[in-house]
Amino acid sequence: MAFSLHPANPEDARDITTIFQEAFKHDHIMSHFHPRTPKEIKDDRDLKFFHDSLVEGDKYGGRFTKVVDNSTGKTVAFSRWVYPYTLTPEQKAEKEARAIDREQEEPPEGANKELMDDFFRQLFEGRKKWIVPEETYSYAQLTQSPVLHILAVHPSHQRLGLGSMLIRPGLEAADKAGAKTFIEASPSGLPLYLRHGWEPVDEMVIDMRPHGGHEIARQKCLMREAKAGNKEGKVDVGKLEG
Repeated sequence: MAFSLHPANPEDARDITTIFQEAFKHDHIMSHFHPRTPKEIKDDRDLKFFHDSLVEGDKYGGRFTKVVDNSTGKTVAFSRWVYPYTLTPEQKAEKEARAIDREQEEPPEGANKELMDDFFRQLFEGRKKWIVPEETYSYAQLTQSPVLHILAVHPSHQRLGLGSMLIRPGLEAADKAGAKTFIEASPSGLPLYLRHGWEPVDEMVIDMRPHGGHEIARQKCLMREAKAGNKEGKVDVGKLEG
């Protein structure tokens, strides 16, 4: 199989939405966000989020990349990196207004509001703590170092090295700039990120039992130093649990 990287644009929003939903269908936390939300409502919200983000383009440092299966022409994976940027006064005011709008937006019918509030509170507190907008490459929307915001591979094309394909451009840019990179890692993605040199610096902890789950869920916050290099072989994720 041969694959190639391409910039993603608003016309890719539906494919990207499908890949995201399939990749995180069984996520230990997000799978409990919308237990009773009608599928068409959730699909419309997800599509709007990705379409709006793609229309926004690199205005706030964001950069979407897709992986195309050359044999079929289909998009099978994507990432969104956020590169260091400095806001103009106008962009700062616009961004703050949008953040207020998001905070005031009510979740859809059937959503698990308490879980979502807890998750996003910890998520944004962690980003404010660890990301410096002018220095960190990230996948969040705050950054001075690159941040890997989202990485998703369709289940039909996982374990083919596509995650590494999407990671490398951001890490090469960060290493060239001498910058750190930040990411929050789901359990399924954690081994990949550790192999590429990220190290745990913090974690989100959520008791899923009141929300339909069966355990206390943990999601690692990772930081990678510039030029950290890759780790060969398998990483013992078990040592990081607890």
